[in-house]
Amino acid sequence: MIDLLLTVFRYLFLALLYIFIFQLIKMMFRDLRAGDQAGEFRGKAAANSPEPARVEASPLPGAEAGLVVAASGDPGLPPGSVLSLGQGEEVSLGRGSRNTVTVVDPFASMEHASVYRSGGQYWLADKGSRNGTFLNEVRINRPTVLADGDMIKIGGLTLKFVRWTYEVESGNGSGFGQETK
Repeated sequence: MIDLLLTVFRYLFLALLYIFIFQLIKMMFRDLRAGDQAGEFRGKAAANSPEPARVEASPLPGAEAGLVVAASGDPGLPPGSVLSLGQGEEVSLGRGSRNTVTVVDPFASMEHASVYRSGGQYWLADKGSRNGTFLNEVRINRPTVLADGDMIKIGGLTLKFVRWTYEVESGNGSGFGQETK
């Protein structure tokens, strides 16, 4: 009786192991297909426009800050490219085609991170990525305030946060607190 029960458990364990391996392979192929679709989308966007989608060569008028590509293995995001950050819009970064910036990197998640403005400051938030979002070589776990010159790393993509204008609050009435460029 014990031998029969032991044999049944062995086959049950073997079946669960095969199901696990099958699910793992299925997930890998789904992830590869999603990455290929993002690459096709990026390729079509690049073919239809002379410059990469959503990346400007210089800051937009009225933009307060931007992300400058410092290092990238993606030909669609060459070093020196600038993404201007608007007043209230959120910039999403990831491999998925729905992101503001499509990061073609195997270490980037479909929805990896976002940069947004709140309370007069720009924030960087990781969206639960597996490989993490790094700010100045430190992995972040919660939304973090960005300062001028901060380096953001997602896989092989490195972005520098640049603040072109800022406001300084001062209560001394000495004329400070004016917008500076």
